[in-house]
Amino acid sequence: MTLDVCGGLIRRKLLGPARPVPAGLFVRLAAYLAVLEMLVYTVQKVYMAGRGEIGMPGHPAPESVQAQFAHAGLAQAANAALGALAATVALATVTRWGARIPRWVLCCALTLALVMLSLGAVATIGRPDFGWGHLGWSGILGSLREAVQLGAWLVVAVSYRLRTRRPRDRPAAGAGR
Repeated sequence: MTLDVCGGLIRRKLLGPARPVPAGLFVRLAAYLAVLEMLVYTVQKVYMAGRGEIGMPGHPAPESVQAQFAHAGLAQAANAALGALAATVALATVTRWGARIPRWVLCCALTLALVMLSLGAVATIGRPDFGWGHLGWSGILGSLREAVQLGAWLVVAVSYRLRTRRPRDRPAAGAGR
């Protein structure tokens, strides 16, 4: 294989745009909900960075955790940046400018976002003040918000994966009937 052939193959396969099929209304709403949730998360982390604390508003981390961070505000600012990046990833799946991003980049980013959000949901449920026996309205609403957010991200990720399949990967029209 010559160098020109390798370069062309890399450009076509790895750096080529995704060119997804346009998203339907349900998928766009799920993407916008995922973006909104990530922007809320970003604002919460910016607020906690301003306070110089680890945790979420109303639920700061215990003192033993706070002591592990020399620069808690910097750590929270980094979390805010990750939230803004995740919002951009979700938005890229349903916009024209996002169609220019290689498919494998967005698929990897969506998978990573789903894993991190799942871990965040587990951490939320595992909080010491989150007792199932005396769960108040804030706990119920927080759990519902986590479930809706995970559901929206799952719709975004699966839809993007299906909408960006190459024609040879798609089932033939009428096949499977």
